[in-house]
Amino acid sequence: MRLKRGVERASCDFCHRRKIKCDRPLRESQGHDSCSPCSLRGIQCLLDDSDDVRLRRRRRAVAQDEERPDQRPSLLATSPADAIVESFHHPSADVSIFDKEMAPVQSGGLQQLLPSYFPPNIDDGISSSLDQSPDFSFIDTPFELSPESILFLDQIFMGGYEAPLDYLLPQTMTDVDIQNCGLDEATFHASLHAYFDFAAVHLPVLIEDAFWQDYRAGRCSLALVYAIACRGISFSSPLKNWDTQQLLALKFREKFLEAQQVSTGKSVMRLDDLEALAIMVNWRYDESQSSSLHSQLGRLFLTHEALVLATLQSQMQDCDEAEHSSTTVPLARSEERRKLLFWHVYGLDAFHSLDQKTISRIPDGKNSEISPKLPRLDAGSYLDAVLSLAIVAREILQALVTVNTKRNGVKCGDLVNMYDRLSLWQKHDCPAHLRRKRDADGKLIPLTINESSKTGFLKPLHCSILWLLEINCYLQIEDCVSQYGVQNGALLEGGMMALRVEFESLRAAHDGVEIVRWMKQYSATTTRGGITQSHSLTDLAPSIARDICAGLCFWTCGRGQKVLRHGPPSLTNIRPRNRQQEAKNEGDQRNQDASDYKEAFKEFRSAVATATSHRDTEYVLERLDRQIVSFEEAVAQ
Repeated sequence: MRLKRGVERASCDFCHRRKIKCDRPLRESQGHDSCSPCSLRGIQCLLDDSDDVRLRRRRRAVAQDEERPDQRPSLLATSPADAIVESFHHPSADVSIFDKEMAPVQSGGLQQLLPSYFPPNIDDGISSSLDQSPDFSFIDTPFELSPESILFLDQIFMGGYEAPLDYLLPQTMTDVDIQNCGLDEATFHASLHAYFDFAAVHLPVLIEDAFWQDYRAGRCSLALVYAIACRGISFSSPLKNWDTQQLLALKFREKFLEAQQVSTGKSVMRLDDLEALAIMVNWRYDESQSSSLHSQLGRLFLTHEALVLATLQSQMQDCDEAEHSSTTVPLARSEERRKLLFWHVYGLDAFHSLDQKTISRIPDGKNSEISPKLPRLDAGSYLDAVLSLAIVAREILQALVTVNTKRNGVKCGDLVNMYDRLSLWQKHDCPAHLRRKRDADGKLIPLTINESSKTGFLKPLHCSILWLLEINCYLQIEDCVSQYGVQNGALLEGGMMALRVEFESLRAAHDGVEIVRWMKQYSATTTRGGITQSHSLTDLAPSIARDICAGLCFWTCGRGQKVLRHGPPSLTNIRPRNRQQEAKNEGDQRNQDASDYKEAFKEFRSAVATATSHRDTEYVLERLDRQIVSFEEAVAQ
């Protein structure tokens, strides 16, 4: 809303530029020295409208009056307006807000790097001011984000932050709701625990203790409760009760769509509803048990694109300031949960967009220097490593999937840059304790992990996730070249790049075989009702480990068929020496090649088959078996 002529602005510079609500005067009356948006970001709350031509004449007149001793000097000297006018010309107002955000404090350690990003929990629900120390207790958990990563995500998702004026009350979970799912209370709660113990360890969406705090207090979204139970029940029950899991999924969809209807009218979506959507995105529903209306609405509001848009557009305040509502309590650790949700959505979208070859709706960081400043320390976390690799995946998409490449092919220079970028991530951006290592001959060195604790599978799982995501990036580069070709240039340069693409893809597939063999020695076990269950690493991460192994199986089968029909496309006459000695004729050589490819794709298929806790694994195996039959038919010809 435009200010009337001559009226002085009350909003700070940050809120004024972004045209969002500023509560600076109200918070000043409560003793705070920063508005809510600035306090949330940990930046200095400044108000400088000295360049407003409408106010210059008035201030000039005020200044002249101050110089005249005969015109009410005592009143002017004690007027509150003087302090405001003086603050307009404070030297610090010339410093950009972004510089203040990026400049670390020289003393005080980690807790002063990003002031009040995670304010301490206060009983009355009022946000802390800038002079209070932040709470970094969550840093000690397995799922921490560095301050640099937090700032990067905040720049992308929180640029248009605006606090809503109201808060949506959740529905309360009752025993009737649990019984409607065909479960007793003990089984239902076991499924909730199993989600955090097994289903969430590869891609966390929310913090476990915060969920339980909200759940026991009766302020947790029903959609979130059903989503967690749906994803966790396959790990909690020794009986594969797919019908019960589908019923929980349908309950989630029903409650989420109800919340979506309310949020559309209120222009606000609850944070825990968004977390529920992130957990259940792209779930395959049994439409025979649901109404056609819910099916149609689900195809609109429960997709990956809907999750990204909702995260970008939603005003996820959840009543962090008491002035917004005096009758509700904020969600537990909502600030940290937002950052974790941003991390999840950003990484999920980066790899999804690369796989689909579609441009992401998530904008780039506002400052191009942010990405290189992400942590490159040996002590970096798993979340930091995934985030930095997601940034590389976005760079690959932006460089290789453009209108120009679709018309003219991929530039050789872009290919070289992307391979160098992946190499840089592997050697520097990825923390040392999570990197793939090779010996002097370039072969993968198996990582030895001696951990016997209950969570001893976490590091092997995180390593395998990172390595498989990296392999997927190499194969996606080859897929871009296969679809769009290489731009016409020098003959030798084109041939060189063809060999480079083939080499990187073959090495990625070869490493994939070694990785799935290495993954076999680790598993997670659970004992419930006297029955012990063992879950493979692939079973714990179906959306990444299982699906990438399935993709590697498809790739290996497809390449094997090409080699058997036409021979190696680049190095037809170059064969390993021991193979030349063993092969008596061309037929023997062909059979040996077929045997090698069979061994590779059977390793990938066996890895996929271990994801037994998920019903859709059956459909994945059916597709793989059809591809394997096609390969065997090609061998028989």
